[in-house]
Amino acid sequence: MSGDSGKVYLVGAGPGDPELITLKGMRLLREADVVLHDRLLNEELLRDLKAEIIDVGKAPGRHRLSQEEINELLIKKAREGRIVVRLKGGDPYLFGRGGEEALALRKAGIPFEVVPGVTSAIAAPALAGIPVTHRGISTAFTVVTGHEESGKEKELDWHALARLGGTLVVLMGVSRIQENTSMLMDGGLSPQTPAALIERGSWPDQRCVRGTLGNIAERASLFGVRSPAVLIVGDVVNLERHLGRRRIAILRAESQLDESVRLAERYGFIPVAAPSISLTALELPTDMEDRIERADCVVFTSSNGVAIILSRPELMDLIRKKRVAAIGPRTAQALSERGVNVDVIPDEYSSRGLVEALRGFKRVLLLRSAQGSPELLDGLLSSGAEADDVPVYDIKESEDSRLDDLIRRAELIDVFAFTSGSTVRYLMRRAEELGMEDHLRKALDSALVVAIGPPTAEVLREFGVRVDLIPERYTFEGMLEAARTEIEVRS
Repeated sequence: MSGDSGKVYLVGAGPGDPELITLKGMRLLREADVVLHDRLLNEELLRDLKAEIIDVGKAPGRHRLSQEEINELLIKKAREGRIVVRLKGGDPYLFGRGGEEALALRKAGIPFEVVPGVTSAIAAPALAGIPVTHRGISTAFTVVTGHEESGKEKELDWHALARLGGTLVVLMGVSRIQENTSMLMDGGLSPQTPAALIERGSWPDQRCVRGTLGNIAERASLFGVRSPAVLIVGDVVNLERHLGRRRIAILRAESQLDESVRLAERYGFIPVAAPSISLTALELPTDMEDRIERADCVVFTSSNGVAIILSRPELMDLIRKKRVAAIGPRTAQALSERGVNVDVIPDEYSSRGLVEALRGFKRVLLLRSAQGSPELLDGLLSSGAEADDVPVYDIKESEDSRLDDLIRRAELIDVFAFTSGSTVRYLMRRAEELGMEDHLRKALDSALVVAIGPPTAEVLREFGVRVDLIPERYTFEGMLEAARTEIEVRS
């Protein structure tokens, strides 16, 4: 841009999630010639911008630039005739020193505009299931900083804050949480007043540590809470039991993740996708077509097997002419989407249920994983059927970095959803390889552990892991429904 003077926009970036910036703020970022940004901003906001990008972030004990130098840089860039965005976390005027920058720009005669942002003071509690006001509980809230600058003429009166009532929101207070909570109790607030710390609100690793005013400092130390974190004090904290979304670990193979994530979100969970297994298609027997021809019934035990077998047109044509069985509704859906009619679905979506449903068939072709349950094959043979068991794919450890991330942050998980014995084995094996088996076991002890069916539950017990739930319907959606119901009962 050319001209005597540019313009500065003081833009609030929101609490961390890049989708929480305003439409206007995002548009200005794309139009900017220069962006001066704080630390603790999501890098997604800065990606693919045409602007010169300057990091002016300040951290405790480390300032890239002083506030005065930032002010001077804003003025200098604007006087070069450039459009400047000063991108600040949260809202520019809420403990963001945006007012100081605005006054410096006004004094220098530089045009400026403020673009408000979503503040973590409201967003972080809301995303954790804590509304800062709620009818019948709190009709007011107060926002303060928990880390005041030294040398201020008038310091916060924490005793007065204790008498205000309503909800108290303390920003930037982790380093002084013991002192601040003690002063609130000295001011008359009961040590039993509900309190919560929300760490990294709106980021993928957001977590909420609940307690009381009397023990929240101790719990912050116990759980290693670090800045940025927001302290909430007041009875509204109790609503987190009912309104907070729970994280669910999904350990299925990559091919099943998208659908699983969508289902988990539909049931109100925050899905954490971390494949513990990977699938590898196996070479099929050369006489595969003859085997299909000989079978009275072709049996599929997963949508994975369906995708592999029906990717071959010559096999699909043959299978469309046969009686076909599916272990459950998802496998049946995968077949019907490819034009295959499903004749048999057991009442119980399990190997045992399939054995019962297949009584009367003399020659059964099983198309399934190499790690398929022996219960199905043994049951068919015991019933007098001829069972041809063809492994279609192999299950191996995923080697996915997301699984390592999950193990390292396992304490954030509220629900572990195990959909097969293999997901159990490879998760535990990887935790042992990382030297974090004890850490994972503690997280499993604290979380809700759901097994898709009795065989998976048995593997969990072999590893010494408590099983809390087995759904009535042995499907992933059945797991989600059962987990949601259990959480509602517990809350």
